[in-house]
Amino acid sequence: MPRKKSVSIVILSYNNREDLEECIPSLMSQTYQDFEIIVVDNASMDGSEEFIRTNYPMIKVVQTGKNLGYPAGNNAGFEVAEGEYIVVVNPDTVADPEWLAELIKPLKNDPTIAATTSKVLIYYQKDKINTCANTSHLTGLTFCRGLNKSADEFSNFQAVGAVSGCSFAIRSDMLKKINGFDPDFFLYLEDTDLSWRIRFAGGKIMYVPKSVIYHKFSLSIAPFKEFYLERNRYLILLKNLNTKTLILLTPALAITEIVTMGHAILNGPKYIKSKLMAYLWIIKHIRTILIKREETLSKKIISDKEFFGLLDWSIPFEQIIENHIMKRTTDIIFNSFYALNMKVIRRIV
Repeated sequence: MPRKKSVSIVILSYNNREDLEECIPSLMSQTYQDFEIIVVDNASMDGSEEFIRTNYPMIKVVQTGKNLGYPAGNNAGFEVAEGEYIVVVNPDTVADPEWLAELIKPLKNDPTIAATTSKVLIYYQKDKINTCANTSHLTGLTFCRGLNKSADEFSNFQAVGAVSGCSFAIRSDMLKKINGFDPDFFLYLEDTDLSWRIRFAGGKIMYVPKSVIYHKFSLSIAPFKEFYLERNRYLILLKNLNTKTLILLTPALAITEIVTMGHAILNGPKYIKSKLMAYLWIIKHIRTILIKREETLSKKIISDKEFFGLLDWSIPFEQIIENHIMKRTTDIIFNSFYALNMKVIRRIV
């Protein structure tokens, strides 16, 4: 019987055949070769499954039969993964040859590290950053850390608040402990929720600048994305934070409603509708959320006070506002308020 590989790379694909034609060879060319690849196909209609089975018979293919979304799709891959370390990577990426070796190294060297995340550069502008771990805001908002900055920046290996779902590794025992991704998220912020639960379970997340991967990324927020971003932000907060913390967060959350509703109003009726639909979804599913909340809170090892140490209070408004003057004014007003609320929370919580 062949020896189990130490790493299982899980790729979720939904009509990504063209991307896989470039992604898979870059994985096969890694200097670290002790891995298996699992492609989860969310009922693609572009021949992705046939392409993989024909050209890469050594790759495990999991056919879900329907589009399960990002979290449930990846969970299907986790179920058949055999590695001690699980790596999640987007199909629309091309990995540097040392990407995997560097991503896994900290996990092998330090048992206190539960997860690692890569330096993700923009495929179309390889000298620019897509994200260097995600910036996790105290209100559940999530942003690309270092977006559009020079690829030479963010060169320090350091603890961070959240992985980027584009490219990260996690110990399989930690993944089982926290029950993988929450399938209710479907799209967006599921990596933030996973990161919060990793940290609350006592795990450390490290950003690994030498693990480089290139992502076919473009920044845009369509109306459907507005819905998922807002709905899932509420889910993260309600599931993971103690009641006292949520009360202390009330000022910041109220201000964030002004920010997010303002964004929706500036972008038109479809965005406003998406924002309102996020509220309605939370209200409709509040009982299920409270059940999940009870389970999540029961597994918390570290306190909210310790957890807030790696959350960010500053919103990078340059990622959501184009007008320079408005961006500068908004930054001064809102981020000053967030900084004050964060200071109060860290003292009292």
